[in-house]
Amino acid sequence: MSYLYVALGDSLSAGVGRSLFSPGFVQRFRSMAEYDLEEPVFLRVFAYPGYKTADLLKEMKKNYIKESIKEADIITITAGGNDLIFAARQYLTDKNEDDFKKALKLCISNMTKILDTIHKWKNEADRPYIIRMVNLYNPFPKEELAAKWVGEFNKHLKTLAILEHVRIADIQKAFKGYESEFLSIDGIHPNDMGYERIAELLNRLGYKHLQDTEEE
Repeated sequence: MSYLYVALGDSLSAGVGRSLFSPGFVQRFRSMAEYDLEEPVFLRVFAYPGYKTADLLKEMKKNYIKESIKEADIITITAGGNDLIFAARQYLTDKNEDDFKKALKLCISNMTKILDTIHKWKNEADRPYIIRMVNLYNPFPKEELAAKWVGEFNKHLKTLAILEHVRIADIQKAFKGYESEFLSIDGIHPNDMGYERIAELLNRLGYKHLQDTEEE
């Protein structure tokens, strides 16, 4: 038996910030899953730096990505960070905090649609699966506004993980106070240690639904 792991998302899933030839969290998590499941885990990555939630929602509806999602046993999603970054840039121009409110509302709406779409396709495919989402960390710990809206996003994201096989890796908590250790030279993306930490958190969420099926 083997498993298919599909990684969807933005620059985090693409591994921006890692050192040359080092794996991002996606490749590290695949190796951990393979070890724990004791079966081969094949990987397909559909991740694009700069993508917002709307971009990911549109991209995943392409036929070849849709078919990969239908076939997937493990799915990870990183999205939302760029939505808030764009809102922050707008805020610097107009100093209107409504920019964040609008971005958050649209972002959560898109995340809901992303999950609903995946659930629909997976139900049609009639095969067990797990979804693992990664919440947002705050690369600007001294900025109160950044902390506020990252926290708001993560609070709303948590409400989307209502199904037992959907779980969230809390990297906000893991990175807080360790930004200098886990972030790359750009001060925004994780470094090798940061990506290793994300992979560890994802792995700790386990593979219950997949293993339960194995035992039946």
